[in-house]
Amino acid sequence: MAKDLLGWAAEQPDWVKDCLRRIAIAADYSVAQADADCILDNVRAAARAASPVHPMISIDASHIGGGSREAQRTVLVQLGPVQNIDRLAGDQKLRMAAVGITLVYGENGSGKSGYTRIAKRLCRSLTADQLRGNVFDATGGPMRVQVRYKVGDDAVTDIEWDPATPAPSQLRQISVFDSHNARLYVDGENRIAYLPREIAILEHHGELCQRMAAKFSEEEKALASRLRVPLPAGYTSGSTVSLTLAKLHPKVSLLPTEDELRALSELSKTEIEELARLEAELAADPVALAATRRRAVAVLKRVCEVLGGLRNGLSDTIGEAIVSARRELVQAEEAERIAASASFADEPVANVGSQAWRILFEAARKFAAAGAESAPERLPETTGDLCLLCLEPLTSSGAARLARFNDFVSGEATKRADAARKALQALLSQVEQVKVPEVVVVEESLAAYGQLDATRAEIVAEIIRILREFETRRASLLDETANPAPAPDVAALIATSSAELARLEAEASSLQQSASHTQTLDAMRARLAELKDRAKLANDIETVLQRLRDVGEQRSLASCQTQVATRSISTQITALRKQLVTEELERRIAEEICTFDLNHLPFKVSDSSSGGKSLFSVGLHGAGAVKNNQVLSEGEQRALALACFLAEIGGYDPRYGIIIDDPVTSLDHLRIRKVAQRLVAEAKKGRQVIIFTHNLVFFNEVVSEAARVGDAAPLIKSVVAKTQSEGFGVIRENSEPWVADLNARIERLRKRAKELKSVTDFDTDEYRRQAKDFYSDLRESWERAVEELVLAKTVVRFVPDVMTGRLKDVTVTDEDYRIIFFAMKRASERSGHDMSAGRDIPQPSPDDMEADLKMLDNFRIELKKRNKETSDRRSALENPVSAKLI
Repeated sequence: MAKDLLGWAAEQPDWVKDCLRRIAIAADYSVAQADADCILDNVRAAARAASPVHPMISIDASHIGGGSREAQRTVLVQLGPVQNIDRLAGDQKLRMAAVGITLVYGENGSGKSGYTRIAKRLCRSLTADQLRGNVFDATGGPMRVQVRYKVGDDAVTDIEWDPATPAPSQLRQISVFDSHNARLYVDGENRIAYLPREIAILEHHGELCQRMAAKFSEEEKALASRLRVPLPAGYTSGSTVSLTLAKLHPKVSLLPTEDELRALSELSKTEIEELARLEAELAADPVALAATRRRAVAVLKRVCEVLGGLRNGLSDTIGEAIVSARRELVQAEEAERIAASASFADEPVANVGSQAWRILFEAARKFAAAGAESAPERLPETTGDLCLLCLEPLTSSGAARLARFNDFVSGEATKRADAARKALQALLSQVEQVKVPEVVVVEESLAAYGQLDATRAEIVAEIIRILREFETRRASLLDETANPAPAPDVAALIATSSAELARLEAEASSLQQSASHTQTLDAMRARLAELKDRAKLANDIETVLQRLRDVGEQRSLASCQTQVATRSISTQITALRKQLVTEELERRIAEEICTFDLNHLPFKVSDSSSGGKSLFSVGLHGAGAVKNNQVLSEGEQRALALACFLAEIGGYDPRYGIIIDDPVTSLDHLRIRKVAQRLVAEAKKGRQVIIFTHNLVFFNEVVSEAARVGDAAPLIKSVVAKTQSEGFGVIRENSEPWVADLNARIERLRKRAKELKSVTDFDTDEYRRQAKDFYSDLRESWERAVEELVLAKTVVRFVPDVMTGRLKDVTVTDEDYRIIFFAMKRASERSGHDMSAGRDIPQPSPDDMEADLKMLDNFRIELKKRNKETSDRRSALENPVSAKLI
């Protein structure tokens, strides 16, 4: 059996125990930046085996026990009014029931999906849709959504949410299912969203470790270039200093300390006097003279390497290339300036297309990347797109301007200028990386060599002169205002120095062979070498100490990477998940698959851990690897996706809300009923269930199932509609879909006609739209009357059954036909049908509307009365004729 979280934590370093505690007590397990910084500091301290920088408290049962936070259920209370999102009407409020079902009906194109997209950005969703303004209207302003939600017993929170900012974290409790998410459930590998607290804490710990590992990697890269630079040369092989410097390597287990290095570089007054005495006594000593030459050999070798590098890095070829690149850049920028002048002469701000302007443009491109692998070539340039600088929807003129900007940036002149800038910058970066050694350091290192004789003193002077010339040349290459200084000719100096190496080696060998070796004399020689190396170290001490710090930091970073490795976290999550989640999740998915009548297909649930995250997927268990969408029908895929969604959310608080958008797309009637029953069952658990649908069959099934279970699943019905006068996303609370009820239609039309009584000008566009809406709905109501009254619901749209028993109510007379024909004709010519200019009839008045509506109402009343009489008369036909008794 897997260890629980506390058992696993007990085996971890103290910083891990403290980190787990901080995560456990944080809201949504997301530690604040201050806590993250404390954890990072403590990781560094642990890597260095140093005392913690911040106090550390181990996690215990009180931190992961059932807290009050788990009981704090968040419910969505209201979306809207909205501003400048899609084409949604701005004065509408979509309110939701806190308990039970909020059933929202909307036909295609009514604006229903706009509210769903907003919900996906606010709540937990596998995918997030981009919210746009009205792409057909360039006058829109900033996007805003009024959002109301309630947490536990707290008062309702009312905020004005800007989609460019994060949504309230409490709303992440609520999960959204729609077509885009359904595709991911079927085809992808998804993170398990709702996990036991122990696993959730471990997952967030793993994510934090990954972020710290990325930071450590960046720091390691910065160190790598410094560690590649060789340490100062010229020390005696085998001396204490030489052996100590050899330890300044990442692979050496025990590094010298700073105090040890400083002590080694500091000579006491007695030692300084001893060094002077030994130098005087051994001035003519062959071994000392040989050592001087060997030190010179090491330094000259390094000088030859440096001169070769400087010759290549600051060569005439590089200089000519830089001059050519600068010339090309001047010409390209002039061409770019001319192109900008031609393209942006009429812009309200000057210098569009300049370098300062390009900085803004490139910053916008980087912002547009938003985590993508590369920035887009063009900024958004369609009317309604968000401007990436002001974050306001683009007007038509703004979109045209951005299109010109994009064309300019992608034009040949700009491309040429960009290429010239990049080419020059690459050359200058190459020069910047060439480092000329400090002349003072080189002089000190070659001092003993230069004192050997006048010829060698001249060589030293030549080396110093050449280095100064390289300093001048490097500076002139980097200065765009200066003419490049000529490249020093180092060929002769390198040849001379190389020849010197051979001569010095020969001299050292000869001197060594001519030396006499007594115990006392060798001791003096060794002592002199030690003191000289320590004196040289004093000159190099800051360089050496920096190397010590860099090596120590590299070792520390390597240790930090070990500290934050996620392998053990993933292993523990896997063990806990299999024990606490996977079997239960697999069981729930199997139950849901059975509920939706998919158990004829062999599915298997797979789980995995990656980077401290828990993932699951559901696939077909076939003979070979096969994707679900290659075998399953569209309906089966939708049912499987919904099964996975419901199984996944079933692992957490059963009261947490869900938002379902069109769950029955491509489903047959049997599964539509099963989905309705299943969602009502979720509401019975106390869950807030919000359903959007354009399927009236499904709408009626949900209503029917909710009615069957009664108080356990209260339901409120709303309709999202569009009209010519009010626009898209118009909310009608406590309403049936327009297509559902004739009596409600007549009442609503009567109210609208009454509201229009105050209108006096019938020639306005607003009145024409309202009149067209009225007669469009009146025409549909006559069609509904035929279905509901004339045919007595024998055959009803959106209901699969043909109820033949209702034929006993049906009679159709010639007068019925005449009334319906002329009423439909009158409604049609005043609604959605276009007509020729010659038949431009006057706009109907509100009195006309009331009269036309009264015709429908009278027809309804009379037909109901006649239908009842017909039904009573025909009922007698169902029974045998009564026999008379004599």
